[in-house]
Amino acid sequence: MTHNDDTRHDSISATAEHRQAERIPGRLLGSVIATGVLTFIGILTETVMNVLFPELMSEFSVGTSTVQWLTTGYLLVVSLTVTLSSYFKRRYTLRLQFIVAVTLCLLGAIVALCALNFPMLLIARILQGMGTGIALPLMFNIILEQSPRSKIGQLMGVGNLVCACAPALGPTFGGVVASMASWRWVFVLVIPFLLAALALGLKCIQQSEPTTEARLSVLQLLCIAIAFVSILFAIEQGGSAISALSTGDDAAVPTMVLAAVLLVVGIGALFAFARISRRSFSPLIRLGVLTSVSFRWHLLSYVLFPFITIGLGFLLPNLIQLGLGKSSLVAGIAVLPGALLGAVMAPLGGMLLDRIGAATPILAGFVVALLGLLMFSIFGVGAGLIGLSCFYFVYMLGFSTAYSNIMTDALNELPGELKADGNALFSTLQQLMGAVGTTVMSVFVAVAQAGHGSAGSDEYAQATISGSRAAFVCVTVVLLISALAMLRALAVRHAEASHERLPG
Repeated sequence: MTHNDDTRHDSISATAEHRQAERIPGRLLGSVIATGVLTFIGILTETVMNVLFPELMSEFSVGTSTVQWLTTGYLLVVSLTVTLSSYFKRRYTLRLQFIVAVTLCLLGAIVALCALNFPMLLIARILQGMGTGIALPLMFNIILEQSPRSKIGQLMGVGNLVCACAPALGPTFGGVVASMASWRWVFVLVIPFLLAALALGLKCIQQSEPTTEARLSVLQLLCIAIAFVSILFAIEQGGSAISALSTGDDAAVPTMVLAAVLLVVGIGALFAFARISRRSFSPLIRLGVLTSVSFRWHLLSYVLFPFITIGLGFLLPNLIQLGLGKSSLVAGIAVLPGALLGAVMAPLGGMLLDRIGAATPILAGFVVALLGLLMFSIFGVGAGLIGLSCFYFVYMLGFSTAYSNIMTDALNELPGELKADGNALFSTLQQLMGAVGTTVMSVFVAVAQAGHGSAGSDEYAQATISGSRAAFVCVTVVLLISALAMLRALAVRHAEASHERLPG
């Protein structure tokens, strides 16, 4: 054998060994699926609740602004729990976190199944929110720690696929259940999947890094809780004040004052959290991740997407039912094609990032998503049920191409020891902005509905359509802000890269 043959043989062997090393281990994939199922169940029941809101409003005698707390309260608890994810990662094993998450989700399903009133159902959603809040960052932490570097984009896409499947199936699942049986069957049917996830997780989840003696700062957690709750209630009270003004209610002024006070308290609590975190030996989230200018703009761009997507998840099923007079099953089927497309495109978008970088799929996704929202804003219900479904399809195509890649691109900039903190920050604000989006969408609809009859009347339906039209314009503006933030992030990165290439 010649020297050239030896060299070629060594090169082929090295390439084969590299490919072997870059394969995704079966246990890693199983871990992602097991933790993803918990997140899937949480988001599934969230979107199911959105479709079932009219039925729940009737059964428990509550209005739109009250029933939406089944989603908002859930997302709020998820965001608060996710805040602890960096601490959990440092302090407890992955397997213990997983077991606790499954237990909370199972307990929540059982309480919901037995709910006798609205507060009991809300408690069930809070328990499930705690479980999902543990599972969501756990899944991404496992990916960031254990996946081959060349497969991170693909696996992050798979993680987002697991999450995206829930909105795809949730409305249709809820509509089918509502048309055939009691809404309580939703929680009966998810229990076997939770048990299957438990079995898979116990078999596959492995500890890749040792735990440390991290400390939990109750004061930091209290600041975050006060901030999140105050901000959400400020938005809700602001909407109530606007509703009161539209009907000439004397309570409008004191309600608006209360909203302003809550907003100030919320912002003050956030500043207090940041100040305490900087001085803490063991902060809940190490805010050093925010020293990167590009990371900050990525973060802003990313967290505005859940405001839009989860807000639409609340808005569309209720518009179709309360505005167009369709059944919950029809509402679920209408959003199914777009949501399924989002589920399929999430890992494909990640594969594009691995191959050609982040900028192209992200910017292309923004263009397509903006087109979908512009059609919502311009045509609205005038396009009919099929038109609404098509607009959502277009939006989800763009959203799924851009969304997970923004997070992956940002986290790739961080050193390994700060990735969990970056993940915690992304996941926390993701859930919070989803809750804010749901609250804001409900405010638009509730304000329009105020003083316009009761559900089922033509006047009430027209008011719902009017409020939804204003909400569509709102989310379009929010997407434009998100796109500008992303352009700024890419420009900052390009400038930094150019500076590094300069001689000297």
